[in-house]
Amino acid sequence: MNYKEFKAYFSERKNLPIIESIECLCDETDNIELFEHMEHVATLAEELAKHYNLNEDEAYLTGFLHDVARLIDPEEYIQILENHDVYVTDDEMKVIDVLHGKVAKVLCENVLDVQSADIHSGILYHTTLRKKATDFEKVIFLADKMTWTYDDMVFNIEETVFQSLNVACYNALSWIIKHLENKNGLILPDTLEAYLFYKSSVLF
Repeated sequence: MNYKEFKAYFSERKNLPIIESIECLCDETDNIELFEHMEHVATLAEELAKHYNLNEDEAYLTGFLHDVARLIDPEEYIQILENHDVYVTDDEMKVIDVLHGKVAKVLCENVLDVQSADIHSGILYHTTLRKKATDFEKVIFLADKMTWTYDDMVFNIEETVFQSLNVACYNALSWIIKHLENKNGLILPDTLEAYLFYKSSVLF
């Protein structure tokens, strides 16, 4: 699906609930697994938000919206961001998939009419996180990682996530850094800065 088709689809359904429309679109485009992932993240985000006295409704909605850009052809990501004056770094150009967070934020602002600053930042940093993240951003980041299929990482998060968001973020980031290093993958600056920040906050 391209951006124009995505925009037209939601324009036709602007009076319907967003989640209902996303489910229908995922069904029509054979993306049921994506919908199930988003629903899983939404449920976990809501649970964590409740535990940490954050906005549960916004956490739930963010869980559904964090990967909404995956319904659009990644080949359009850079053009979409350029059209909306969103800066793309040289490193991000090398890992196009990571741009789905920035694109999802654009879709929320310009197509889905979701204007919450917390939802925007939760979506934007759900892949990389960042140093000094808000608790809301941490919750979305961790909820997403808790759905991954790497049992050792998920176990380390689940062991700590209801005691300390910072420790859980450190555990997740530590695993991600090691995983990328083993694959000779690119570690983005936000991820590295977040890792060093939470390592310091946890160990010192």
